[in-house]
Amino acid sequence: MAECGTLLIGEPGCKLATELDPWVVDKGYKVRAVENIKDVFLTLQGEKINVLVIDVCLPEEIGCEAISIIKSVYRNLPIIVTTDENNPELESSVRQMGIFYYHVKSFGMDELILAISNAMACSARQE
Repeated sequence: MAECGTLLIGEPGCKLATELDPWVVDKGYKVRAVENIKDVFLTLQGEKINVLVIDVCLPEEIGCEAISIIKSVYRNLPIIVTTDENNPELESSVRQMGIFYYHVKSFGMDELILAISNAMACSARQE
């Protein structure tokens, strides 16, 4: 049985959206992929998004500030932050902003898929 929910992925090149596509289709989720922070904000304003997966290295390089802004407007939106490098200072900083999960890409897709599943369930409970 298909589930509902929309996943927004903000990442340069949208590679993650392509990698997640088979799983997303199987779960019945909708996915929107954007490559910059401006489009993340525009999508959040125009659509019902259940979970945001955002790369800390989006163009515009406002990094943690974007997460802080998003959390101030969409307090209950589960945000999963992805990064290429394990950086304890960055992790500590974004965790203090109330993110849902911090994912280092080299750890593999299984952890990210589990985090998205849990975030979707959390989002559904809040509706």
